[in-house]
Amino acid sequence: MKRRVTRFIAGAMTAFLLAGCGSTGSSNTQNDTAAVTEKENSSTDTVSDSTEAVTIKMTYLTSGTEPEGLDRIEAALNELTMEKINCKVELVPLAFADQATKYNMWFANGNDTDILITVFQDYLAMINSGAFMELDDLIQSYGKDMLEKDKEKNFLSAGQYKGHQYGIPTIPSAPGNGGAIYIRKDVFDALDSAGIDVDGYIDYEDLDNIFGQIAEKFPEYTPLGVSGNRTKSNYFYVKNYDNLGVSGESSGVLVDPMNSTKVENLYATDSYYEYLTWMRKWYQDGYISKDAATSSESADTLFNSGKTASYINMSTPGTRESAERDAGIGVVQLNMCPTYMTTNVYTGVLFFVSKNAKYPEKAVEFLNILFTDAQIQNVLTHGVEGEDYTVQDNGVVIDLKEDRDYINVYGVWGDQSQYYMEAPLVPEDTKKREAYLQESLAHTSKAFGYKFDATPVSTEQSTVKSVISKYLTQLEYGTVDLDTVYPEFLKALESAGIDKIIAENQKQLDQWLAEQK
Repeated sequence: MKRRVTRFIAGAMTAFLLAGCGSTGSSNTQNDTAAVTEKENSSTDTVSDSTEAVTIKMTYLTSGTEPEGLDRIEAALNELTMEKINCKVELVPLAFADQATKYNMWFANGNDTDILITVFQDYLAMINSGAFMELDDLIQSYGKDMLEKDKEKNFLSAGQYKGHQYGIPTIPSAPGNGGAIYIRKDVFDALDSAGIDVDGYIDYEDLDNIFGQIAEKFPEYTPLGVSGNRTKSNYFYVKNYDNLGVSGESSGVLVDPMNSTKVENLYATDSYYEYLTWMRKWYQDGYISKDAATSSESADTLFNSGKTASYINMSTPGTRESAERDAGIGVVQLNMCPTYMTTNVYTGVLFFVSKNAKYPEKAVEFLNILFTDAQIQNVLTHGVEGEDYTVQDNGVVIDLKEDRDYINVYGVWGDQSQYYMEAPLVPEDTKKREAYLQESLAHTSKAFGYKFDATPVSTEQSTVKSVISKYLTQLEYGTVDLDTVYPEFLKALESAGIDKIIAENQKQLDQWLAEQK
């Protein structure tokens, strides 16, 4: 079965990925696709003028191979953009792994691609090098619908730097950061769950109880699926903290972001060490696979293939339903921490206008409809109605066609709350998204909107990341003796310059906080 993969952000987006808002959004704007198309068309259809149509260029991120049907999607997109703003859009395929290399080459040789998308990139370095245009005046003239949306969702601030607007951040369908464990329902139903707060937040003792029962009753499964090399901590799913706009913990974090603005070395905290002791215990008890650190299969792949009984992921609404669809089984979700609102919710995916853009005004005019028009977003995300999907009678949920050729790998287009929802989600799931948003807003970091610029300590940052990459996987999968390796890890971080990075981060944060008053 072909499926759209949105590991963003994803979780993310995110991180998606891919990757929320920071103000009081209402349920009307959070997701009502059935009504949004008519609403958005009423504001965008009037933009079109009689001037000669131009063609702007926008990067289209791929996994390395251009998706089938992209020409067909581009044609459908251009039918809409010609009608709405009298322009065409050329989609420029670019492999996710090639972003930094290609973009730097384009900046140097004058490539005139107008809109550049960054996913988990050091875009501040690009801004500091003069690669992107300031968008303040352009948005005032050509982005009025985005400005109206910003009054409710406050997303534009996450794309600002040194007082200027540079990037337009993708808006997640349910913004926030929180973690959960996902367990096969047939397995969980056979366990004694007395005393486990299935509707609240479970702790280490609950997990230890669950894994122990799985090992005893279902020896065919590894209780917890973790795998692959770690460059940032899985502890993020257990207890939320603020990475201060940086992916990972190499620059320091706010351990208690709702109450303190002290930047700390997460890895040196008592709470992080407690997490490592539990991971070590579970590895020694056989709850984690012996080859977790060297496995090339992702945790969700291990789960889907029936090798593990559980895995950890974001708690975002819809994640459990996606897990059920991908694995073909019932799945139970147990949350491990509240969802938090931090700058990282928005900094995974951003849209920029290149300094070499041929048509910057029209590029911003297109971004204006990309972020506010459901028709535009859904063509890029799902394809063409009737060819790639059918809409259910409720007008909100779609069924993807098994034989469709268009698979959108990175679902990062504009405001994800305006996408059609994919079955098995149901319209009532919009209420879950709204509740998730409100919980995120109730746990908003004091540093929301701040992003650390590591340029002054780039050498130390690179060295610290190398240390983390060397030690983190073995520590977090419990494969090494903590008494020996953990002190080595902390000493290596200190020698690499993490204290200098944290001091620079604290200085920038204090300055930013002073400017907010």
